[in-house]
Amino acid sequence: MKIVAGIDVGGTNTDAVLVRDGQIVSFAKVVTTPDVRSGILNALAQLENANAASRVHIGTTSFTNALIERRELAPAAAVRLGGPVSQSLPPTCDWPQDLRDTTRTRSLFVEGGREFDGRPIGELDRGSLREVARTLSGDGITQVAVTGVFATSHPADELRAAAWLSEENPALVITMSHRIGRFGIIERENATLLNAMLQPLAARTIAAYKDAVSTRLFISQNDGTVVRGDSASEMPIFTVASGPTNSLRGASILGGARDAIVLDVGGTTTDAGVIHGGYPQPAGLELTVAGVRTNFRMPDLYSIGVGGGSLIDESTGTVGPRSVGFRLTSEALVFGGETLTLTDVAVAAGRLAIGDPARVANLGRSLIERVDNHLLRRLERLLENYERANQQLPVILVGGGAPLIYEQLRSLGRTVVCPAHAGVANALGAAMAQVGGEADLTFAAAEVTRAEALQRAEYEAHRRARDAGAAERSIVTVELEDAALSYLAADALRVRARAVGDIEEPVA
Repeated sequence: MKIVAGIDVGGTNTDAVLVRDGQIVSFAKVVTTPDVRSGILNALAQLENANAASRVHIGTTSFTNALIERRELAPAAAVRLGGPVSQSLPPTCDWPQDLRDTTRTRSLFVEGGREFDGRPIGELDRGSLREVARTLSGDGITQVAVTGVFATSHPADELRAAAWLSEENPALVITMSHRIGRFGIIERENATLLNAMLQPLAARTIAAYKDAVSTRLFISQNDGTVVRGDSASEMPIFTVASGPTNSLRGASILGGARDAIVLDVGGTTTDAGVIHGGYPQPAGLELTVAGVRTNFRMPDLYSIGVGGGSLIDESTGTVGPRSVGFRLTSEALVFGGETLTLTDVAVAAGRLAIGDPARVANLGRSLIERVDNHLLRRLERLLENYERANQQLPVILVGGGAPLIYEQLRSLGRTVVCPAHAGVANALGAAMAQVGGEADLTFAAAEVTRAEALQRAEYEAHRRARDAGAAERSIVTVELEDAALSYLAADALRVRARAVGDIEEPVA
């Protein structure tokens, strides 16, 4: 009998579930605390028999918020292997100026890197790397992002560079790009740098999580999987957007659908995404995180400023984007406050039974209609982003604010499912997550066939899933694709594979 606790730490609430053999047996929702550890302990205390859990899976917004708010980011150095051919676009050249000012990044170039077929661009020079290590020591920088040209397929230069830098300066904490991003050196380097800047915060945060739980700790990632707590400390960038991803996975499980649009309605925003084959549909080759172009794995998400705490303009019926957020229970009219929110309108319309309905009895039908009309237009545009040719996907509605837009979605003629436990779908998604592995490789088309390239990528993804802790017999491939790279000097083939599996349970 497998018992797992899942916790999702949101900006307003911390949700928790206890799952036995895939079924929710206990759940709780508590207010998120400034001291995240206390919020986790409060949530666990509300779960019956939480101490029976063999694992705790935690989803967190801590690292996403740090990037957005430009806080607690460590100074870092970008060491690029590929000079002089890769110097025309230096590291962070396209970053927002406020982020560049906050992080004080050093950029250093060293010969090395590979062509797509493995031929060296230049010979990696040990002496140059020793000089880099000494320079960083003098600058007091310990976080380093090492990025080599075509390192996802040929990581040897990054591995040697990291070893030589550490040998000269053992205080350095090094992130290698082939473990972070995909094809495309600038975007991969950006993601690697962001990861390096987050690592000190991650070490402190994960240590606090470990202190709050008494069993094995796993942290949610943004592809719908989890990773051991220690690994999350090394790769915090993979937790960015893990909260919405947990909701997508939880919605798929609760709604019993493998292909659907998911809307997660919270206190401030409604997050939308698509489930394909039971997993979040990934974003395209390029995406932006905190204003920075990256290319690591991320779900295809879109958010609008509609939530339970969204402010209402009485004259127009406009909803949001401003919100009272976690202050809903003190500022909304139904709770004795003085601010008109979407929650107040839903109570007045009889769609929600919380607070004191008498406090919103004076809200007229015309106001409710103006708000409804505004929401209808917003939701219709939102759903258009995910329409498929000749197919209208069902909508699964989750989150604590799900009742706020249920009627409007139905009036659009959509098939809408609002399953039981929809308010804790995010925590369920965390609890039910598997572990995974991904490979993004490039080959010379003249040297390998398409079938051979796909086989190698799939093998590598399975190997990485095993290394992450997946039970061998449970591993399955969930993504396998290829693309010709015709713009290179010679024909090249890019292949990508992703595999997932159940977490290997320790032998009793």
